[in-house]
Amino acid sequence: MFLPKKVIAVQLTGMVLAGLVHTNSFAQQDYDDPNVGLKYNQKTISNQFPCGECAVFDNNGNDLRGFINSNKNDISAKGSLVNEYSNNTWGYVEIKDAKTPSLDKQGNLSYYQAFDATLALYKTDDGAKATWWAREANAPRGPLVNIKVDADGKLGLDLTKHNALFHEMETKKMTLIEYYSEGYDQLDYDVFFKNYILMKADIVKNVDDYKKIIDFYNGFLGKFTNTSDPQLENKSFVTCFTINNVKYIGYFNFVNGKLAGKLDVAGIVYDKDRETVTNNIFRKLTGKVVYVYGNDVFGMDKAIIKYGRAHNIKLIRRKTTDDGSFNEIID
Repeated sequence: MFLPKKVIAVQLTGMVLAGLVHTNSFAQQDYDDPNVGLKYNQKTISNQFPCGECAVFDNNGNDLRGFINSNKNDISAKGSLVNEYSNNTWGYVEIKDAKTPSLDKQGNLSYYQAFDATLALYKTDDGAKATWWAREANAPRGPLVNIKVDADGKLGLDLTKHNALFHEMETKKMTLIEYYSEGYDQLDYDVFFKNYILMKADIVKNVDDYKKIIDFYNGFLGKFTNTSDPQLENKSFVTCFTINNVKYIGYFNFVNGKLAGKLDVAGIVYDKDRETVTNNIFRKLTGKVVYVYGNDVFGMDKAIIKYGRAHNIKLIRRKTTDDGSFNEIID
């Protein structure tokens, strides 16, 4: 192991684990970009509300109906698999950002002052459903807006209020959220979802891999006595695992009393990529105590120790078979 099971100061010297290579995603991401995790170029506008019908079915396909038409079978198939593989303890959501015209005070459409609406499809016990939301005046932290629309016969799925989605996912121990556009507002998920994992829609090539992803993270969740413990506020987590020769890395912060995570492929092709991937991930972590969880860290051990030493982070190494709780008190 590059770090002992117990807490160490990062100034200590570690031993090196064997590495590996694979194609990339984290290695190419620019985590210094202030737009990462927020809707790109989202700006507050003077018009207070979006056009509800435009968001749902009247925006030339760049609307909820268009998203349903392209993803109806996908949400049903993947959502059913996630429910089956998790014994209905996980939620599954697909999201997409859409530019939606606003309404001025006279009720006129304004395409110049457009809203960044979130389109969402989700799976429940009684079928797939659809919803959407925006933020008042398009402010990134404004109140949520969902305008009632008569969509009878216009959509291929039941249309619900956004609160129905949030209430449904509140019952799940983890929600897998796949995004189909880069312009998502992470604040939505940090506030309104319980524990969640954000994942780009195309990184899982084989649908059977969902079971192994769920099994790995159920083991990860089993290391917590509970996930709403204030003791977790200063902790973050990096997870590493391999499925069918695909190397995945996830990271989690403790946000608003829950785990907020993102999953991607490792993207390590060359030796120099190990430090790039490590830096890109650790820049997103908020905790000063970081658990590195998994049986293989893909040869990033030296880069992790280097980053931890430079940023005064305590590192704790945990394999999947190690005992001990993430809720332990760290001095």
